[in-house]
Amino acid sequence: MRKVFYLVLLLLAFIGKAACATPLSVEPSSASQSQEEGSCYEYLIELVRSSNFPFKYVSKEKANLLIDNDTGDSVMAKLFFDTNGTGTIGWVQYDVARRQLFNISGEVEEPQELTFIASFAAEYEACIGQ
Repeated sequence: MRKVFYLVLLLLAFIGKAACATPLSVEPSSASQSQEEGSCYEYLIELVRSSNFPFKYVSKEKANLLIDNDTGDSVMAKLFFDTNGTGTIGWVQYDVARRQLFNISGEVEEPQELTFIASFAAEYEACIGQ
């Protein structure tokens, strides 16, 4: 009888806790934090994904950008993927006026110029109004 009583108390405590618990909120990923509704982020990330950046540990489709500095003429961003750790892949810099993308992961002073699909540059420029 005592075991049944404890089992009922345990069951009531579990049900009570579940009923009073606040629903879990899903944290937005870093990628969605760096973009707003109607932003030009998608064009920029597709520009980088289409490039010859050396994606060694993750597929291009899983890569995202976290904008570090955006002056309007130049965008510097961390290239990363969602994981429990940092997920950092590298760093890129995009020169909007010259339509040049650079891998600045190794040396900021000697960046490696990357190739990419030019239509993404045109779409990005149209989106930001340049």
